Amino acid sequence: MEQLERARRYLDRLRSLYSGIFTTSADRDLYEDDAISFFMHCYYVRDWIIHLNKVGITASQVDEFINSHNELKICTDLCNGSKHCRLERNIRSGRQPHIAAKRYDTSTWLTGSGGGNVVKGRYTVVTASGTIDALDLAERCIEPPRGGLILRVISDWIGFYNHQHPLQNN
Repeated sequence: MEQLERARRYLDRLRSLYSGIFTTSADRDLYEDDAISFFMHCYYVRDWIIHLNKVGITASQVDEFINSHNELKICTDLCNGSKHCRLERNIRSGRQPHIAAKRYDTSTWLTGSGGGNVVKGRYTVVTASGTIDALDLAERCIEPPRGGLILRVISDWIGFYNHQHPLQNN
């Protein structure tokens, strides 16, 4: 699914920042934009599931699945909070989550023709239940080694909802 691949690319960018990236830019906002963009693209996988489905799964059924997983609720609220600035209704995770702590470690490299910096960044997300590292949250949402909720929903949503809400045969 194209949208899932897009979300994975943003996850790769976030992982790269945590590992250290070479840059000549001092604009740290670019890296935070990538973190927020991951959560937006991850949440929008929901819309692709709804619009591409062939078995009659409804938006409310997909939302029910999201609401049964804390990581996906936080992802949803990070996405919508960054889009709307302030969530005043439909807060799924109990409180509007936000990136509260940003840490950057920089090493400067000089060469004969210039130089640049190796920047490592980390973000902490404040949620209703405490704090969580942004990369840890992202991986729990999408990648199999840490839970892979989005991947599981794509492979299991038909079975999950057919079991929970049997489709009516016409």
